[in-house]
Amino acid sequence: MIKEDIVNILDSIIFKNKFSNIELNYYFTIKNYTYEQKSFVKNIITDVLKNLIYIDYVINQYASNVSKRKIKHLLRLSVAQIAFSSKDSKGIIYEANEIAKKESIHQAKFVNSVLNKIVSNIDKINKKIDDEKLFHIKYSYPKWLEEKIKIDFPDDYINIMENLKNRSYLSIRVNRKAIDIDKFYNLIKNDVVYRLEDVFYLKNGKVLEKLEENTYFIQDGASYIVCKNIDVKDGDTVLDACSSPGGKTLGILSLFNPKVVYAQDIYNHKIEILEGLKKRYNFSNMIVEKKDATNEEDYPLEYFDKILLDVPCSGLGVIKRKPEKIYSLSLSDIKALKKLQKKIIENNLRFLKKGGELVYSTCTITKNENTNNIKYILEKYPNLEVIEPKVPEGIEYIKDEIGGIYLSYKNKYLDNFYIIKLRKKNED
Repeated sequence: MIKEDIVNILDSIIFKNKFSNIELNYYFTIKNYTYEQKSFVKNIITDVLKNLIYIDYVINQYASNVSKRKIKHLLRLSVAQIAFSSKDSKGIIYEANEIAKKESIHQAKFVNSVLNKIVSNIDKINKKIDDEKLFHIKYSYPKWLEEKIKIDFPDDYINIMENLKNRSYLSIRVNRKAIDIDKFYNLIKNDVVYRLEDVFYLKNGKVLEKLEENTYFIQDGASYIVCKNIDVKDGDTVLDACSSPGGKTLGILSLFNPKVVYAQDIYNHKIEILEGLKKRYNFSNMIVEKKDATNEEDYPLEYFDKILLDVPCSGLGVIKRKPEKIYSLSLSDIKALKKLQKKIIENNLRFLKKGGELVYSTCTITKNENTNNIKYILEKYPNLEVIEPKVPEGIEYIKDEIGGIYLSYKNKYLDNFYIIKLRKKNED
């Protein structure tokens, strides 16, 4: 049964700390699923992971100590269906019972009892959550993280928490150097649910089968906005200091005409990804290098016209794609990341020419990693100035007090990024 596979996948992700995308790809490789079956599996896994705290809260009303992991996962996927995707509660309970019987008759009776109680009382449970304003349970956030978001965005935190868990869509960006954009759009227009200039959000991935692989990149609109803000002039020398998985490097190369883009990263497996992209898209002016973005001796001083620092971060702006991430994240992780980010900024500023521009971006929303970091940098380096970022018409954002922007929760399709653009003054 496919649901037994789902139980095993959940066990690998939740108990063994495997990444959901990797585990799903593994199962899709070894199982002969149809496209519809793959969608079914992925949707249930996503619903469980996005709503794990809520689901466990519901289960705990009637079964606070489930000792067998696979029975717990079976309850989780069943509650996810009951709460979010199916009105056929009898069918859900029947299938759960059939799987539980393989453990024992006792477990089947237990599962049957718990799920029937949940079906009868789910509306009461939801009302209690709303009445008591248990937003961290409703939207499935660790309590500390709800408090953190509330401190950073007191007027918007509930909407932000809800938006971060929105459905994610596959989005692709046309490679203008490989195909005319109008021709490209005509190939995919029936599958497009939203367009942001060169970026197209798709109903599903089926349309990719009829596209030449070098005509598009997988990229979100938020990353596209980052690339546009690099604003490379013809002949510029550019550094993408934390390049992998390479989408922004490709974005720069396809949007502009730089002399060269140095795409660097620290890990061998990420370098392999970058080398693969260079080969696939045949960009001769892309140089891939294994380097540490905190290393003080990598390049000559004041060597680059433009630098992109899309730094390692807590990733809260993309949890709709990696929903399991927030359950292992801690405040100490954010503090450690902030320290690393500062080190990367300060190191790479030395390689920026006078008059050169640096774009700092993250796929997260915490002010510690964004506004507060750049405040520190601006105070320490008075030879830097903030440039107004470029944002496509219709895209909403929250502007901070230093001139950076948080792409707003009001943008239904985009990831939540922070972007700020700095220029090194010409004066000594």
